[in-house]
Amino acid sequence: MREELLKGLTEEQIAKVKACKNQEEILAVAKEEGIELTDEQLEVVSGGSSCSSRRYTCDRCGSDLTSRFEYGTGKHEGWHHVRCNKCGNTWWAEI
Repeated sequence: MREELLKGLTEEQIAKVKACKNQEEILAVAKEEGIELTDEQLEVVSGGSSCSSRRYTCDRCGSDLTSRFEYGTGKHEGWHHVRCNKCGNTWWAEI
C-alpha cells in the first residue's frame, strides 16, 4: 500500500510517509501535505470498514471518476470531501 501512496510525491513527502507507524499517521500526513488518496487507498489506509462503496457523480462534468480524500470534522462531521478526477471539482458529500 505505501508504494502506491508514494507515486508522484516529493522526496520530503516520501520520507514523511515512510516514517509513519500506523494508518492514522499516514492519514494525517496525507491531509497535512494535501495528498489526495483514491477510494482504494483510503479504504486500505482506514482499514476498509469506514469507507462506503458509494459512487459520486460530479455536478460540473457528470463524471463518476471521483475520489474521497478527507473526512469532515467540525461543521462537516459525517461528510467527506470528494474530488472529480476528470475536471478537478471538489465538494462535500454526506457519508
